[in-house]
Amino acid sequence: MSGQGQVYSTTTVRRRADKGGDYNVAIIELAEGARMMSRVENVTPDKVEIGMDVVAKIITSPDGEPIIVFVPKAGVAT
Repeated sequence: MSGQGQVYSTTTVRRRADKGGDYNVAIIELAEGARMMSRVENVTPDKVEIGMDVVAKIITSPDGEPIIVFVPKAGVAT
């Protein structure tokens, strides 16, 4: 998998600031055709747009597990 894709759909989950604040949940359509649920990082939830080009990134969750998130492709050096 190339790790490249586009935001297919998105929603904002609202949380109190003391609980971590708002975040987005997005369905990403990968370049190869599959879709997966994740989130888009490095951008505020209200700025995540359908059709936005994104690239996968592996981060470590608070419980120490690796997870796949996406970042806007415009913010990734090639």
